[in-house]
Amino acid sequence: MIPAIVFYLAAFALAWVPVITHGFPWTMALLLCPVAWVAAVKTRRTGALAPGLYAVVGVAMWAAVSGAFLPALGAVVLALLAWDSAGLALWLRKADEVPGRPAVWLSMLSRSSGLAAGGALVALAFSQLELSLPFWGLVGLLIGFWAAMAVFSRRSSRQHST
Repeated sequence: MIPAIVFYLAAFALAWVPVITHGFPWTMALLLCPVAWVAAVKTRRTGALAPGLYAVVGVAMWAAVSGAFLPALGAVVLALLAWDSAGLALWLRKADEVPGRPAVWLSMLSRSSGLAAGGALVALAFSQLELSLPFWGLVGLLIGFWAAMAVFSRRSSRQHST
């Protein structure tokens, strides 16, 4: 559980620092997100995992729009690792008998790390492309991304809960 909390706090800090440096005083209220997420994870509430991921991705998108693309990308990668490792830790706590718990933990964490690193590399590659999109095309891509993320998180949370 500790790696998930460390990943989440690091992800939130990476996304939040570029936002706060632009001088928005009310962004201090965003600090309630990691506090609520850590408290929910500590009390074993699996329903808090997806909203916590959405909060970090939303703040990271704000940071990316503010011009801090690399910290925002790092925040999303760490948030995905936190989300997956917290879900796995909560699942392992519910499971009565899991043979080779450390091996399961390490294999799942290495799989998540590999996928997150691969996604970061793809994002970096696509950031080098110069595309001109109309405003509504960009809005459509954003809505599609959020919908895909919601479907992915629901599917994964169902797999972790069974």
